[in-house]
Amino acid sequence: MKKLFFMFLCVFLSTQMFAQQRINVKTFMPANNLNEVDGLYDNGMTEAEFNAIIDEVVNYYAPIANQYGANFVVNRLWNDSTVNAQAYQQGNTWYVDMFGGLARRPEITRDGFQMVVCHETGHHFGGFPANGWAAYEGQADYFALHVCAKNLWANQPNQVPSIQPYAKKLCDQNVKGNLNLCYREMNASYSLASLLAALGNETASFQTPDKSKVSRTNPDHPRAQCRLDTYVAGNLCGTQWNDYVIPQTEQESANYLCTTGVGARPRCWFKPSF
Repeated sequence: MKKLFFMFLCVFLSTQMFAQQRINVKTFMPANNLNEVDGLYDNGMTEAEFNAIIDEVVNYYAPIANQYGANFVVNRLWNDSTVNAQAYQQGNTWYVDMFGGLARRPEITRDGFQMVVCHETGHHFGGFPANGWAAYEGQADYFALHVCAKNLWANQPNQVPSIQPYAKKLCDQNVKGNLNLCYREMNASYSLASLLAALGNETASFQTPDKSKVSRTNPDHPRAQCRLDTYVAGNLCGTQWNDYVIPQTEQESANYLCTTGVGARPRCWFKPSF
C-alpha cells in the first residue's frame, strides 16, 4: 500500500510540476470552436508542406536559441484539428506547437501559416513588451513580419501573382529596398487577418486602420484590424533587428525597430512611454 501511495504521489507531483511549467502558454488566437468544421476544409496544404514550412523556421532559429543555452522545438501536430498555435517554455526548451487544423483553414496560405510559426517564435525571441519570457501578442505579431519573414524570405524570389492595389501602394511609397518581399509580406498579413476576422465576425482591410489609442499597452490579442495594422507596420519598418539580442526594455527595443512613422507599433495596442 505504501509503495502504491508513493507511486501515486510521484505521478501527481510530476503532473503538477508539468502544469506549472506550462502555465504561461501563449496562443496565436483566442480559444475557439473552429475545429468543429475542420473536416469541411481543405486548402490544399499537404503534411509534407506543413513540415517543410516549419523546418525553415526551426533551421533558422534553433542555432540562435542554442546561443541562449536553449533548445528550440516545434511540435508538428498535423492530425490535430485545433485551429490555433501555441508557445511555452519548460526548463531550457522553448516550444512551439503547430496544429493541422490551423494549417487547413481556407483563409490560410502557405506564407500565412509560416507567419503563424513566426508569431509563436516571436513569443520566445521578440522581447519587450513581455510578460516574463513571453513577448506580448502584439509584439509577437510585429516580430513575425518585421524580423522573421525578412530572415526567411529576403533571399528568395518573392514574386507574387497578385496583390491588393492599396497594399502595393503602401509598399511602393514606404519601402526603398526589396519591393517583392514587401508584397509577399502583405499577402501573408492579409491571410492571417482574414482568419482572425472570421473568428470575431469582423472585417479587416489595409485601407481602414484602427485609429484607437490604448491608455496602456495591451498584453492580449488585439482585434483583427489592429493585428493587420501591426503586420503592416512590421513589414514597412526598415530598422535592422539583431537576431542575437532579445530586448528587455523599451529603450533597448527602440534600437531594433521603428518608433515613429508607418513602421511604428500601432497605438491600438502599444502605448509608448517616450
